Amino acid sequence: MAAEEKDPLLSPRGDFFHQGVITKLFPSNNTGVVRTESGRELTFSYELVILCGEAKSPLDLKVGEPVGYDLGWTSNGLRITKLKTYPIPGSEVDQRGSQGQRSQGEDLPS
Repeated sequence: MAAEEKDPLLSPRGDFFHQGVITKLFPSNNTGVVRTESGRELTFSYELVILCGEAKSPLDLKVGEPVGYDLGWTSNGLRITKLKTYPIPGSEVDQRGSQGQRSQGEDLPS
């Protein structure tokens, strides 16, 4: 394959996941909803979904967050089986900056 040719299976983010956005999270029920690029809403269960990427637990997920996902058939029908979260551009700089400000204030004598 030439360098100019693009793999038709690759997503705009450069991986093989379908792309969507988290639209709802229900921590009390341990479930969430992802809206696909076509507008369909698919559910996932905290206990059954495999997380990869930036999120280490379902509590790290946020409404409005772009995600990659993979689908599978369960006894309840088609469900999201894998979620991939992506780094937010500039978030590392913001976190370091806010941590630095907090630690500077804590180091001041009283």
